Amino acid sequence: MFRLLGFDVHVRTGFVMFLALIVFLYRDGFGVWLAGSIAVLTLLHELGHAVAARSAGCHAEISLDFLAGYTSFRPTTELTGRQQALISISGPFTQIAVSLVVLLAMGVDPTSFDSVRQSEAAAAIWWAGPAIGAMNLIPVLPLDGGHLAQTGLEVFVGKRALRVMAVASVVVTAGAAIAMFLTGRSGFVIFIVFLLFSQIQILQATSKRRGRAADRSVDVETAAWETGRPGVLEPGQRLSPWFEAHRAALQGNAGGAMGVVLADLRSSKEGRW
Repeated sequence: MFRLLGFDVHVRTGFVMFLALIVFLYRDGFGVWLAGSIAVLTLLHELGHAVAARSAGCHAEISLDFLAGYTSFRPTTELTGRQQALISISGPFTQIAVSLVVLLAMGVDPTSFDSVRQSEAAAAIWWAGPAIGAMNLIPVLPLDGGHLAQTGLEVFVGKRALRVMAVASVVVTAGAAIAMFLTGRSGFVIFIVFLLFSQIQILQATSKRRGRAADRSVDVETAAWETGRPGVLEPGQRLSPWFEAHRAALQGNAGGAMGVVLADLRSSKEGRW
């Protein structure tokens, strides 16, 4: 773990293994450039989320793991739909914008495939930047595009938006997998499998069987109090405002501690502490 711009960044073993796997599979300069580009741009992507979350009054942490990175954040006040959408879009926007600036500085035309292929470095940055950033905007969970769609859907179906998006995401992704199989296009099979695995986990988490999820939340809360650090929160997990208030108080921020607790007491959302 290290800190960057005031955020804790957790680099898990899976992320290093993923980068090593890319280098091993390609075994050329492109593989090295692709692994390096993915490492840097994934971190910048998550920094985009984290900075946007902090501007909305949230405490954010970054985790880099196999095939993906994610930013967990805990709001101190109830977020509006606009704030949630801004946090979701900030990641891919940062990734795409930075990579386009780099490509243009290299004299590469990002809209021309011939120009992109003029060097291994340019091709790797294009794939790790605009290509992956654009794919992240596909409206299925757990991609940022899916979170954007969920935020919009909450206006119409409220708390059921996550469940509806989880079901729709599985259907759309499974349909895409079948279409790729029938047409003989297997280039994105790892990406599809990763999406389906994540979507099934989300679907299970939104089912009516909440006992085990509650147990996991208790385990995370207990570990935070015992170690003094929150660690890495998985999707759907959150710490109590009492721990956040306790940590703020230890840092001498009495007003922040009070604000965290009062924000939870005033919240009208289900699942208050």
